[in-house]
Order: sequence, then C-alpha cells, then structure tokens
Amino acid sequence: MAEVTHAMEETLRATDALAEDWILVVLLAVLGLLGWVNLVSPKKWRLLVRSFFSFRLGRQSLRDELDLQDRTLIVLLVAASASVSLFAYQVAIRTGGLPGGPGTWAQLFGGGLVLLVLQVLALRMLGLLFQVDGGLGEYLYTLLLLHVMLGLCLLPLTAGAAWPHRPEWRTWALWAGLAVAAAITLYRWMRALVLGFSEGVPPRYVFIYLCALEILPAGLALHHALRLIPDPSHPI
Repeated sequence: MAEVTHAMEETLRATDALAEDWILVVLLAVLGLLGWVNLVSPKKWRLLVRSFFSFRLGRQSLRDELDLQDRTLIVLLVAASASVSLFAYQVAIRTGGLPGGPGTWAQLFGGGLVLLVLQVLALRMLGLLFQVDGGLGEYLYTLLLLHVMLGLCLLPLTAGAAWPHRPEWRTWALWAGLAVAAAITLYRWMRALVLGFSEGVPPRYVFIYLCALEILPAGLALHHALRLIPDPSHPI
C-alpha cells in the first residue's frame, strides 16, 4: 500500500506543469539577478520604494538616479519580466490556455520584453513628435519602476503557486497575483493622470494616450486571456 501511494505521489509530481524543475531554475536565476543588483547598487531598493509610494519621482531622481543605460536598471527589468512572464505562464497553464514547457514560458518572456520596449519607444516618439516633454520622461521611468515592483510582488506568489503548502493555496496565490497585477496597473494609470494634469497637458491628450497605448492593449490582452479559459466556471 505504501509503495502504491509513493508511486502515485511521484506521478503527480512528474505531471505537475506548475512545479517543473525548470521553473525552479528560472526563479533562482531571478533571485541571482536581484542579489547582484543588491551587491552593485543597494540604493536601488530605496529608489524603488520611494518611487512606488510617491506620485512624482522628483527632479533629483530623474537627474541622478535614473538612466536607461544603467545596467542595474536593465537587470531589474529583465528579472521583473521573467517573474511576470512566469506568473502569466502559471495562470495560462492552470486555466488550460497554453501548452506547458519552458518554450511556452520563453515566448511569454520574449513577448513581454518586446511589449516593454515598444512602450518605451512609443513614449520617446511622442516626445520627439510634439517637441515637448509634458511629463513623458517622468512617466517613462514611472512605468519601468512599477514594472519592476510588479515583478518583485509576483515573485513570492509565483513560488507559492508552484509549491503550495496545501493544494488550495495554489488557487489563492494565483488570484492574489492577478489582483496585484490589476492594482499596480490601475495605480500606474492614475499616476499618468496626475502627472499629465500637473504638467499642464490637456486632459484630452492624456486620455487619448491612456486609451490608445495603455487601456486598449490591456483590454485586448484580457479579452484574449478570457477566451483561453475553456469554461467560465473553471477555477484558476
């Protein structure tokens, strides 16, 4: 009887797509990148916390602490993208929307990086097109820093969903992650409104930007994600 139970446990572990060995490798790689940033530039954590709880980044931070060529910021963005894409992979696998395996995660990871780069280029192009900043530079770094914070917040939830202490905790971890992602996204849009209005940008331009480059892509992604769920009553 004990041998049968042991064999069943081994089978369950072998078929658990949310707790495969490569997931542990990705999580350890993310932690390694974060550890490197902590060694090279420990001040980055204060910057992240300060920028998260403040609606404005401040001129000193924009002038002295934030640079797209800063390798620690780039590493943080890569680590955050890996974390976010891993969580998206878990949700997709749990709902039966995508096939499992590291190749699927790699596609989500690459797609997330491409989307992030496109957002950066779009903000840069808007600044060049209108020949005025209007808070675009500050919002660019706000977007990047909040993306890093999202990745950090999802990291423990991803680990909890992969190796839950109890089976039902996996569902709660995934739902909590979705709530965190939605909250940070709404918070980013709120900050875009505050930043645009405080810089004197006409409200119509702020809403056009949010609808075209923020809300519409998010809505399309959500619509596509809902279509992947085979049954509305299917639990995550």
